[in-house]
Amino acid sequence: MPILYLFTAFDGESSTAWNHIAKNLLLDYTLGSLKMLLGVSIGVLLLGVPTAWLVSTTDFFGRRFFQWSLVLPLAIPAYILAYTYAASLSYTGAVGIFLRENGLPSIPIMSDFGGIFILSLALYPYVYAVSRTAFSNQLGSVWEASKMLGKSSFYTFFKVVLPLARPFIFGGLLLVMMEVLNEYGTFKYYGIQTFTTGIFSAWAKFGDVKAALRLALCLFGGIILLVALERNQRGRMAFSDDKNTTPMPRKKLGFVWQILAFSFCLLVFCLAFGFPVLQLIFWTIKEFQDKGIDKVLNEEIYNLISHTITLSFLSAFVVLVVAILLGLFQKKNKNYIVGGEVKNRTVSRLQANTTKFISRIATMGYAVPGAVIAVGVLGVFLWIDKKLYSFLLNSFDIKVGLLISGTVISLIYAYSVRFLAVGAQPIESQLLKIGNSLEAASRMLGKNAIQTFFKITLPLLRPAMLTALLLVFVDVSKELPLTLILRPFNYDTLATKAYELADQEFVAQSALPALLIILISLLPAILLSKIGRKK
Repeated sequence: MPILYLFTAFDGESSTAWNHIAKNLLLDYTLGSLKMLLGVSIGVLLLGVPTAWLVSTTDFFGRRFFQWSLVLPLAIPAYILAYTYAASLSYTGAVGIFLRENGLPSIPIMSDFGGIFILSLALYPYVYAVSRTAFSNQLGSVWEASKMLGKSSFYTFFKVVLPLARPFIFGGLLLVMMEVLNEYGTFKYYGIQTFTTGIFSAWAKFGDVKAALRLALCLFGGIILLVALERNQRGRMAFSDDKNTTPMPRKKLGFVWQILAFSFCLLVFCLAFGFPVLQLIFWTIKEFQDKGIDKVLNEEIYNLISHTITLSFLSAFVVLVVAILLGLFQKKNKNYIVGGEVKNRTVSRLQANTTKFISRIATMGYAVPGAVIAVGVLGVFLWIDKKLYSFLLNSFDIKVGLLISGTVISLIYAYSVRFLAVGAQPIESQLLKIGNSLEAASRMLGKNAIQTFFKITLPLLRPAMLTALLLVFVDVSKELPLTLILRPFNYDTLATKAYELADQEFVAQSALPALLIILISLLPAILLSKIGRKK
């Protein structure tokens, strides 16, 4: 519904605001978005692939620490990194003062270069994680074969390893591109013109809903193009699933190379996580000293924490329920189609293909920026509210306000649309692992479908359910553009409060909400790692 609603933007005549945007700003939005996509893509590849290679295939001092710590920057939203670096490198910031006192040039962080730098630090773990998986588990046998044929390590890496790891790397890169197009806080704070900032400007400054819808539709078209390009680059490549694959052989580095590898990984970790977190802790301690703990940890902070946790948990629960239903739906569909033939003649090929198509459509929300979903959801719910108002007024002479739009219901619905794919993936994978034999045995022993689900399927789904809950919880707690558009009046979360304070140049005051977001994001990550170890 949210995506279909965007197409109503082209009903009627073009407004003055849209004509102005199309004539003067649309090209800037397009070039700005493309510039960020290209720059950040290069940045995450330069940071993610080398670090993944070092921790996966070499042995150096600190490798075990960097193996897990290089993923930690995912806990810090990009907009928090943006204003932390901006304040530190400003004329009155600690780093800015140090550079000036030592006669060093200032760093122009509030620029296009700064936006690329910040998003590269925030998003490189996507590429790092998938590249590490490819290097660690998939490519040991081909590496050994290439070396036995007399090829150098340099030749083997670029001619054998990288081409085979390309699907993994480009999969992570596609996620990075999605996040770049979804980003709002960093671009707004640094004054970078992109489609996301354009949507907010059309909505808030020009007051033109249809202009915002048209920009959202343009951005959605860009997303479809990205997905098409990613699939096209794979072409007709096929990869054999070799069950005898071995991990990459780990090479012990010499002393000098150990220092270089350790320094590079440490630099990436400190820039992306260590320095920003220490700076936020310093600002928070200073706030405690200046105002007192009681005034800083006031009722507003507790309300922000409550709103964030409540919204995140309710959204994660809704996503979990829908993901389980969708997973069962897909599993049933897979049982009907085997080798391209419909095995159960009670369901036609058209019905089976339709269910598969519906499942794919339902989980495409993660590929759509939050601002686009928010605009579509708000438009749909405003239309529903208008119909309800007319019905109640004409039928019962009752006047009501907005019943759905502008409420927590619309916000949770939008979160569910946005993050359903995140929750559906672990559920679907676990259902495939469970198979059909246990359920079939239960049915043969006289249990009906409902009893079988609650006694057999649901207990076996518990690890995947917890994983889905935690993943969606973290994503919702950090989401900014969608929350800014759809939140009820005077209803803030930690993300919106941290952004608003930083946007008003109260950077030190925004440090505590920012730290709480990082803490909320880190705790589920720790729980997930413990789940993996118990498995």
